[in-house]
Amino acid sequence: MTKISTSYVDSRYMGWFINNLWNAFTLAKNKAEIRLLLKDLLTHTEVKMLAKRLQVAKMLLEGYDYLSIKHAVKVTDPTIAKINNLLEEKGEGLRQAVNQLQKLETEIKRKYEPPSFRDKYPQYFALDELLTQLQENMRQRRKNRSAFLESQEITKT
Repeated sequence: MTKISTSYVDSRYMGWFINNLWNAFTLAKNKAEIRLLLKDLLTHTEVKMLAKRLQVAKMLLEGYDYLSIKHAVKVTDPTIAKINNLLEEKGEGLRQAVNQLQKLETEIKRKYEPPSFRDKYPQYFALDELLTQLQENMRQRRKNRSAFLESQEITKT
């Protein structure tokens, strides 16, 4: 586990130190520079730990359950719970990072996956798409109507 020195550092100085850290990250020009900086600042284990935490957050935001995350990332339930609590309480930085990663993954997939027949010739599937949308609209209307009727029954009693 990572330990911090027990020697007291004045909070003004510590604020300056932390600000320098943020500046070092934002001043890096590219991924290679950030990788070099992190390799120098963090141990191999710390890099793995941070990578796993980010992956847990990503999977939680994508709707994976604890068991799937536990097996895929090889972390404990308390670690997953800690990240989940963080995301529920605040976690805006993690949300933004995951959102950007998902956008990047989508771009990469688009770039390297050949277009499907459906993507290449969408006009052949227009009727199918229209029918799918109509079916979804009908399902939604039935659901809304059912909820309305249930609320009417409750108010009558």
